[in-house]
Formats: sequence, C-alpha cells, structure tokens
Amino acid sequence: MTSSNTLPTPIELLRKAVLAAYYALLIYFIVNALMVFGEFRPASFAIWLIQVTPLLLFARGLHYANLRTYGWVSFVILLYFMHGVLIAFRPGQFWLGLVEALLCTVIFVLLIVFIRQYRDHYQVSL
Repeated sequence: MTSSNTLPTPIELLRKAVLAAYYALLIYFIVNALMVFGEFRPASFAIWLIQVTPLLLFARGLHYANLRTYGWVSFVILLYFMHGVLIAFRPGQFWLGLVEALLCTVIFVLLIVFIRQYRDHYQVSL
C-alpha cells in the first residue's frame, strides 16, 4: 500500500469490489459443502477447508492492497474457474459450477482492472 495508507477513491472502490467478490467465493464454498452433504459435518468442514486454503493464503495481501498478491491471486483464481467449469458438466450440478465460474470471472476481471489502475496511478511495476 502507499506510504499514507490511502488509495485514490476509484482504486479503493475496486479494492473493495475485489474483497466483496473474494468473500462471496468463500461463502459459495461453504454453501456448496453444505449442499453436497445436506448438513454441517466435520467432513464438509474439511472439504471446505481444503478448497479455500489456497485463497486464504492471500487474504492479508488483498486487504493491504499488495500489488504482487493481486497478481498471484489472478493466476490462482483461474484454477477455481476451471474447477467451476468441470463442476458445471457434472449431472445435476450445472448451477453450482456456473455460479463458481461466474464468481471467478468477476474476481479475475476486477483483479486485472485493479492492477492496471494501481500501476497507472503509482507508476510501479508488478
């Protein structure tokens, strides 16, 4: 983040949008685990934890607007996009896969726009 810990308003709004979409994806995985098992059990929590651990590793960097973290998350989110597409082709899970793929697409686009706006404003490289 910048030395004054403030971002220009358009960049701050993008950061908040990225975080909102990021947390929406985490919530999606909770709902998905509950739908698969029908109720909350230790197995559903374990599956959720395995699914979200790669995302949780980047949480701190996303909150502090670390540009390098945003770049890495844009790569990792593509793996989740592929997972969503694969889930969409399973019988009876089309909507779950579609929601995951759409959330990943939104996050990816927001990440790329944030990175570009940040780089243009502060004249830094990734």
